Amino acid sequence: MNLSSTKLLYSLLLLFCFSCKPTKVPVATTGDDNQIEVVFLQMNDVYEIAPLEGGRVGGMARVAAIKKQLLQRNPNTYAVMAGDFLNPSVIGNMTYEGSRIRGRQMVEVMNAAGVDLVTFGNHEFDIKEEELLNRLQESTFQWVSSNVSHKTGTSTQPFTSGAQAKPVPKTMVLEARDEDGTQIKIGVLGLTIPSNKVKFAEYTDFKTEATQAYQSLQSQADFVVAITHLDIEDDIEVSKQNQGIRLLMGGHEHTNSYDTVGTAIVAKADANAKSVYVHTLKYNKTSRQLSIQSTLQSVDQTITPEPVTEGVVSKWTGIADQSFKELGFDPHEAIFVTTEPLEGRESHMRYEPTNLGKLIAKAISAAAPQSEVAMLNSGSVRVDDQLSGTITQYDILRTLPFAGRILEADMKGTLLEKVLTIGMKNVGIGGYLQTDKAEFEATQGKWYIDGKLLNPNKTYRVALSDYLLTGLESNLEFLKAGNPDILHIYEPDASNKSDMRNDIRMAVVAYMRSLRK
Repeated sequence: MNLSSTKLLYSLLLLFCFSCKPTKVPVATTGDDNQIEVVFLQMNDVYEIAPLEGGRVGGMARVAAIKKQLLQRNPNTYAVMAGDFLNPSVIGNMTYEGSRIRGRQMVEVMNAAGVDLVTFGNHEFDIKEEELLNRLQESTFQWVSSNVSHKTGTSTQPFTSGAQAKPVPKTMVLEARDEDGTQIKIGVLGLTIPSNKVKFAEYTDFKTEATQAYQSLQSQADFVVAITHLDIEDDIEVSKQNQGIRLLMGGHEHTNSYDTVGTAIVAKADANAKSVYVHTLKYNKTSRQLSIQSTLQSVDQTITPEPVTEGVVSKWTGIADQSFKELGFDPHEAIFVTTEPLEGRESHMRYEPTNLGKLIAKAISAAAPQSEVAMLNSGSVRVDDQLSGTITQYDILRTLPFAGRILEADMKGTLLEKVLTIGMKNVGIGGYLQTDKAEFEATQGKWYIDGKLLNPNKTYRVALSDYLLTGLESNLEFLKAGNPDILHIYEPDASNKSDMRNDIRMAVVAYMRSLRK
């Protein structure tokens, strides 16, 4: 190749290189837009780890599945339990590995389900101090309480939680960050109703604590939310007094509700995770504007359970089922279908006659056919929920977790009248009586037994739950063996399995079965 040919080839190569040089295209930058989205998954008053109503509603493994789906869409997702989850529970009354379960099953399930934040409910204080401290220690989720502390002797200090026994804070600050770098801080406080006072817990005024907690969080956070277990009226009052608390995720009431107070929201889901609230909070750091969109989501058969949580649920329901079967119960048997909810909530059971209370009293009458009147203390009904749709034996077991026998007593009319009158006046406590064949005529101020005016000189055969004859019920201390107005007490035949008086739960199951015929 000669020199001129070489130059020509070199020139062609340069031309090719320049012609192939890529054109620069401006690249869009994805900087911080100062906007961020946070999600709170809210539930409250959850006593049952497994689905209810024949498997149709509820179930913590389904809630775990919802949490997992939300997390996949937004890592800034927090699952919240607004109190009442350790008690009451029929599983909690059972013994396992040498001690009462007392909410251990729920803590293990909540740990698996990815619950993030909780506050105390009043029912957390139904269990013993040592049991509550153990549940706190077993928790991997964060507790927060602005108005409840641990009393030990003469000192008061925060409860501690987790394996490292860290103090439960009065407030806390969550830090959230999205993909483009927007960062915010969210203040959280927790409030509990002082309705179940015990020696080992101190309640301070929740309204005062709410204001102090909110004021302290204002300088630390972009906005503030609250996890509460209060009456709805108190939630609204707290919101009015502290209008900067934009979202109050509440419990205590068992039916879903959604109230707005100015720009704030007070929300409660249905008990036993029959529904959950999904709150989507969008915050603009530039304008400091917060918008909240809340969706009430049903927890039902359309949701596939999260497998890890489902495994933990199956472990505990298996333990319970075995115990039930040893006692002669089939917890999964459907015994009745109700067309209207059976009212077992404490807010009704302890204040007025309810259809569930009357049903149980009628079951007592059916088990003791020689009786002329039947009664039970409302405190023996611990379901604190409405029973709807398909009723199973398990529903009766969780309604009457303390079991007990049905006794009959020959009782003078004067004593019967006294018992009925005090039981009617025991409003708001467990000694409020639910009855069958006893009616009070308010205009006359008279009691009627099976349609006839109560005769103080007559002796009546009364069927009642055995606890009522211990003298331990409030204001009924005189109602016990040895009272001269109790002439005779009839006990069930322990050797006769067909004698339904041996177990009030069996009596209710048998009675509800009979209603289907």
